[in-house]
Amino acid sequence: MALEMELSPVTEEAFKKYFRELLLEQVNEIRQDEMKSRPYLNKKDMAAWLGVSKNTLDKFIKAGLKVSDINGSQLIGKQTALEFLKNHETYML
Repeated sequence: MALEMELSPVTEEAFKKYFRELLLEQVNEIRQDEMKSRPYLNKKDMAAWLGVSKNTLDKFIKAGLKVSDINGSQLIGKQTALEFLKNHETYML
């Protein structure tokens, strides 16, 4: 059974803002939990986590993104990747 209500535009916007903030809080909590559970990822997973292609991740590495290489196993820290991106932020005109 659906409940329908007519809301004023101001009330509707207030509800939207409230639920948007609530959702963002939950997403941030999930991200923090994820950072703790797997702090390092292989290149394939890191590319997916950042939302870029593996080729783009390779360009980041060539540009200075640090990689832990232990006996041929390459892992990239999530915090390292975020710091790398933060350090390369710039204003685009």
